[in-house]
Amino acid sequence: MKNESELKNLYDWSINELKDILGVYIKYAYDPDGGFYGAVTRGLEPVKDADRGLVLCARILWTFASAYRVLKDPEYLKMAEHAKSYIQKYFIDPKHGGAYWRLRADGSPADDTKYPYGISFIIYGGAELARAGGDKDAAAMARKMCDDLEAHALDRANGGYFETFTRDWKRRGDSFNIKDPSLGSKALNTHLHLIESYTNLMRVDGDPVIYKKVGSLIDIMTTKLLDPGVHHYKPYMTDDWRATDTLYSYGHDIEGAWLLTEALEAYGDEELIERHRETSVNIVKACEAGLNPETGGIYYEGGKDGPFELMMSWWAQAEAVVGFFNAYQLTGNGRYLELALKTVEYIKKYLSDREGGKFREWLSRGDAGANGHSDDLRVHIWKGPYHNGRMCLELIERIGKMSEKT
Repeated sequence: MKNESELKNLYDWSINELKDILGVYIKYAYDPDGGFYGAVTRGLEPVKDADRGLVLCARILWTFASAYRVLKDPEYLKMAEHAKSYIQKYFIDPKHGGAYWRLRADGSPADDTKYPYGISFIIYGGAELARAGGDKDAAAMARKMCDDLEAHALDRANGGYFETFTRDWKRRGDSFNIKDPSLGSKALNTHLHLIESYTNLMRVDGDPVIYKKVGSLIDIMTTKLLDPGVHHYKPYMTDDWRATDTLYSYGHDIEGAWLLTEALEAYGDEELIERHRETSVNIVKACEAGLNPETGGIYYEGGKDGPFELMMSWWAQAEAVVGFFNAYQLTGNGRYLELALKTVEYIKKYLSDREGGKFREWLSRGDAGANGHSDDLRVHIWKGPYHNGRMCLELIERIGKMSEKT
């Protein structure tokens, strides 16, 4: 196999990095009374009274379920089931359906807003636990959340999904995904996570309705959200899919490139797969403008003249690695493997936080302006094991399958 030694080293690093990442959550975020603490300090002290976010808890569910499916460690299954039980008991709204956005440490709702973005991760994680161990209860939970979104969040006139709802599903005009309501009502970020979650649900749910929904999301990603002239996704859209901003989010774009490939391959339409092979690669090519050529890290945001937000966010690096590696697999072009490996080296040097031999998750940022924050949280509502853990899991599975073919 070409590049065999590089791939073997990358495979071994991914397994070790994944185990280190998950170890932080097992040792320091696990709450024996239920769920996971909402924050952990850089010194690895749990913040027991911190609010608990739906995104963090559901992403923990997905990551441990996926890690169990790939590595078969029963400890990972235990963690996934622990997260599932807490979600079912506290996050899911028994009266109106869907799930609350944020809880207090005692399990009471701190913010009962319904965000399809957040609910998508229950679908993603529940379906993954069903994939990993045949958990029918998790599959039913995932399907129920999907049905709630279809009943309340779907735009029946124009397709796609709206952003924000009250507890009883009255539509609101604001969204954390859209910085100004005048910019639109539909966000790339939400649809990215809906296509990954619905694709995962399709794997465990035989209903043709779900298959059709994945096809609809593929169409949205390739004909509504994508700007074919520049090969970037449009971050904000109106009800009727008009773009309102030329912002490029390099992390979301390169994540969307490989998630599109994943959805197409699971969907199984060979004509669509071939048609959009180039689509995915072109998005990755466009995202190269966001790379720091010296370090290999990818900047956060940019526009037609290149990067203008020079923050080196942790999660964007993880998505860049998978995006470049996916382009390498699609094209066989070793340059994309080199870009993936260079970003991995950036991660090792600037993000993977080890001090005194102790691993403390990843730093939130790797740019020079973010250094020296000793009180920076290692775990919080927006920082869990999902992006970096998934990067490791994708590399483990992809390289493993490549090795089997040789």
